[in-house]
Amino acid sequence: MEKGKPGRKRKLAQLSEDDYKQISLWAGDGLNESQIATLLNVNISTITREKKRNEQFAHAIKKGRYKAVQLVANKVFQNAMDGKETSAIFFLKNRDPDNWADRQEINYNLDLKNVLTDARSRIIEHRPAPAPALSKRAQSLSENAQGEQASEGVNE
Repeated sequence: MEKGKPGRKRKLAQLSEDDYKQISLWAGDGLNESQIATLLNVNISTITREKKRNEQFAHAIKKGRYKAVQLVANKVFQNAMDGKETSAIFFLKNRDPDNWADRQEINYNLDLKNVLTDARSRIIEHRPAPAPALSKRAQSLSENAQGEQASEGVNE
């Protein structure tokens, strides 16, 4: 009996061209790597490791995904051309985001130098910032409260 190399055997080392085609089909059908691992009866870590080791394996998965994306993109484009508004909007937002984005990006330049200089001078001079103007209602309430405090001082 002939003995092989010691250690664990690589489960995906002996893949045939048909195996690579099947893996590509699975990826193209939308299966994720975890699902492909289950179908190959291996752990997800084996898939990750094999993609790094085996360029043909990684290419089979990428090729399947690319074909699926291409089919969906073609369908979205066809739906957009057929007048289906949702597909048209989706297509335009993804192909021309500068003109069709939901959010517009606005850049502001804010010079904080003057704000910080003013704050620093108030701190150094111990000068409080000017109080904001009170509304007439707030002024009236403040005057009433001051008047009540003054009258309480007289009664004591």
